Amino acid sequence: MSIDTIIAIDWSARSKPSAKTPVKNAIYLCAQRLGSPAAHPQYFRTRHAVMQHLYELLEIEMTAGRKIFVGFDFSFGYPQGFAQALTGKPEALAIWDWLNERIEDGPDNSNNRFEVAAKINKIFAGLGPFWGAPAHLKLPGLPHKGAARHSHGLPEYRQTDLAAKAQSSWKLYTTGAVGSQSLLGLPYLAGLRNWLGKRCQVWPIEGSKLLQRASVVLAEIYPSILTAKEIAADYIKHWPDQLYHILDAQQVRGSCDELQCMFQTDPVFQSFIPADIPANIRIEEGWIMGSSFVRGRQ
Repeated sequence: MSIDTIIAIDWSARSKPSAKTPVKNAIYLCAQRLGSPAAHPQYFRTRHAVMQHLYELLEIEMTAGRKIFVGFDFSFGYPQGFAQALTGKPEALAIWDWLNERIEDGPDNSNNRFEVAAKINKIFAGLGPFWGAPAHLKLPGLPHKGAARHSHGLPEYRQTDLAAKAQSSWKLYTTGAVGSQSLLGLPYLAGLRNWLGKRCQVWPIEGSKLLQRASVVLAEIYPSILTAKEIAADYIKHWPDQLYHILDAQQVRGSCDELQCMFQTDPVFQSFIPADIPANIRIEEGWIMGSSFVRGRQ
């Protein structure tokens, strides 16, 4: 049974609702049912709002007997050694549950992510691994600059970050930071996974091939590597009345289109993670759908 519906979500770590009029660096969702007319991205002002919509959408698709892929653009795991030190288990999903018990995220996007990061840093020797916060926020143990960290004993990148040339998951603030998105996103995924139960597969953490029993596949995506610039320009040309003047909207639509091509080529996901990635890395660090393995970056 292959994927029937693809959903791509561009996440945001904003601490207040986004503007009423669609803006960049906010939350966008694109849902594409294979074989149906092209779908256009939707804009959401808060994390609560997009997750409520996602639950409703998944209920509709599962009731219709469809198999759904949902891609989120934040890290599903952390560099090797973190999960064991934090939870006692070398498993990414253990971090999801740990954060779900501690992260507070209100309907208005107010949250405690920096405070939780500072508490996590205290578990490790030295200073770090998390860093970055607004200038006015001074928390013991959470440095504002990455260069201030030392002796925490963890790698800077996951294997998949090296492959995709992605930002470090430890970076919580300033341009390109993905760390805050992960801290605020993983608790929602823990709740979604608990709701779905056996209907859910977290790829590739729970298996690098598509499991037949799963109705919903959750995976990490990196929209910028899935969306070619010329394709984005084509969206603007053909649908000038849609949201494609905003990069985030271009990229969730582009992700859906590219993933559809990938799934048609390999409907069981067998080739989407390099064969030489050890199982323990897959389970602990996860993998970005669509990235290829590159060695040598430090």
